[in-house]
Amino acid sequence: MTLYTTRVEGPNPLGLSDPASVPESALFSFHPLVFLYFMLSFYMVPYPMYRWIAKRYGWETKIKTMARHWSDTMLAFSYGVILFIFGNYTKASWITVVTFYPCLFGYALIAEQPYAKTSLPNIKSWPKGMWILFLVAVGIILVFAGIHIYLATLLELPFVIYYVCALLIPAFFLTASVLLIKEVNTNWIRTRLRRKTQEDMEKQASPYQGTLGLHIHHWQIFYVLAFFTRFTHPVSQVGAGIVLACYMQGICACKYYLRKKSFIH
Repeated sequence: MTLYTTRVEGPNPLGLSDPASVPESALFSFHPLVFLYFMLSFYMVPYPMYRWIAKRYGWETKIKTMARHWSDTMLAFSYGVILFIFGNYTKASWITVVTFYPCLFGYALIAEQPYAKTSLPNIKSWPKGMWILFLVAVGIILVFAGIHIYLATLLELPFVIYYVCALLIPAFFLTASVLLIKEVNTNWIRTRLRRKTQEDMEKQASPYQGTLGLHIHHWQIFYVLAFFTRFTHPVSQVGAGIVLACYMQGICACKYYLRKKSFIH
């Protein structure tokens, strides 16, 4: 089932992972040649392919300069190496690749529908079609989540505990972001810590300029989910192809949003 047939034989002074013997419960694994295969399969080939097809058929994409393409490529390798190491992608199979490409362009076709041209901050004004799409997507994610938790229970304890608790990592960053936004927008923490009287609180000027707004992009959601599709079971490998495709569609069509204007409104 394994796509990558590289093996580590003989002396191994660098301590490279052997793809054939890496357990599904491994916290991290890395092999440089397998990582190159990974990036070729899921970025270096699909990225220019997507941009060419999108231009040919008039799909919505962000106009990029060569500098922006280069910047996104460097970011893709940065994000990719983290995902590869901690997502156990040394165990990726041909099923993941076969699933990836139809899902990449299938997601693009869905995103081109008029009802899908919206975003999470505009949830109150979503059309009916977008709500149906959203609920179907959430249902699929929950089904895959249940299957993956079941697969985690098949491994030796306490792996399933670590596996489920890993969700606390993105939850922590999301909570911290919400609290930061609340602090900047309402001067909440400073006024609470100082225990001012109501009169003093009204006189206290906020040190912040402008306001913040949280905008979670779909590629960020699916990038996080890609860390959990680490099992060799075919269902998990299909799930890996789906989440990688949804993640990469956002990068191919748009870009990595890391500048201030992407988060501040």
